[in-house]
Amino acid sequence: MANSELEFPSSRETPASERGARAVVEAEHADTGLGELDDFVSLAAADQAQLERDIAAIERASAALRNADPALESWSLQQTAPLHKPRPVWLLIGVLWLSTALATLGAVFAISALVG
Repeated sequence: MANSELEFPSSRETPASERGARAVVEAEHADTGLGELDDFVSLAAADQAQLERDIAAIERASAALRNADPALESWSLQQTAPLHKPRPVWLLIGVLWLSTALATLGAVFAISALVG
């Protein structure tokens, strides 16, 4: 069967979700036999309808949660932590050099005490 031989109801009789599903299935199966096209379309339309129902249920649940406990929306509170002044990098480098110098002096003292 070619695509031109198919008789589909007008767009006024077919729901939008089924029209979209039908177009997708027709595009995917344009070069194959179209005997199973109605099965694909009805499955795709049912999947689309289920998806729309699921999305609506999720939106209702999220609205109920927002109404029940607005504090759950952490991004809406705009709380900022107090900023601590970071330590200067030169201070950390100075401490590192001082500890290295003290360790070296300690090693030199220990070696000189053992040798001499």
